[in-house]
Amino acid sequence: MPRPNRRSLPARGRGGLHRFATGSRCGLTLIELLVTAAIVGILAGIAMANFQRAQVQAKVSAGKSQLRTLAGAVERYCVDYGTYPTPAPSFPDDPFGVVAATALASLTTPVAYIAADALRDPFGTLRLQAGPPSFGDRPRLTSADPFRPPTPGFNMIQSLLFFHYPRFSYLIDQPAMNVHGYASVSVGPDRADSFIVYLPFPSHLPAGASHYGVNTAADTVYDPTNGTVSGGDMAWFGGQLSRGGLIGGAP
Repeated sequence: MPRPNRRSLPARGRGGLHRFATGSRCGLTLIELLVTAAIVGILAGIAMANFQRAQVQAKVSAGKSQLRTLAGAVERYCVDYGTYPTPAPSFPDDPFGVVAATALASLTTPVAYIAADALRDPFGTLRLQAGPPSFGDRPRLTSADPFRPPTPGFNMIQSLLFFHYPRFSYLIDQPAMNVHGYASVSVGPDRADSFIVYLPFPSHLPAGASHYGVNTAADTVYDPTNGTVSGGDMAWFGGQLSRGGLIGGAP
């Protein structure tokens, strides 16, 4: 029986032996691993940015829907009673009566003009920020006992805000703002100030607003073209105001 010819071995076998004999590698170098990790990191960063943008856009859409729903309930209430709901202060959590979940209790009982869940702000609650003491400031941390951690000086429940202009004008001592109207407000993606309530009355913007980078009333309005870094609120203005309907977040 003839002996097998080595030259007749399969090419695969010869290739494998050749690679082994010449020391050819099958793994990746450190540089290749670093380049691969960098590419994966860049792709993950792009995906995360797009995800955050989509989250904000979804909350903006939900916020606009909530503000429209609340406006409808407020107008139906006004048809029945001839006036808009007048918030009552609920010391100490909400001394100015602007947290919708408490200020608008008359919309949910005894007649249910709106479901309580519709008063929730998709963006959550106002962030706690330090600031000079004046109405319109962001909530401040306060504590009467120095040995205890500070507690919010504002009702931090997840709620839209509601400003009844006759009461609002009385609290800030601005009779010119005593107009039969209201503003319902979502704190927006920055979850910060509520200076948007001065938008119908830009000349009445408090001097302390500049402390927060708000030099004009329009600075507080959410700009949908600025994505997740856009500051400002969304609001629905109703009644006898110079501005009406939805402001901020509109395409």
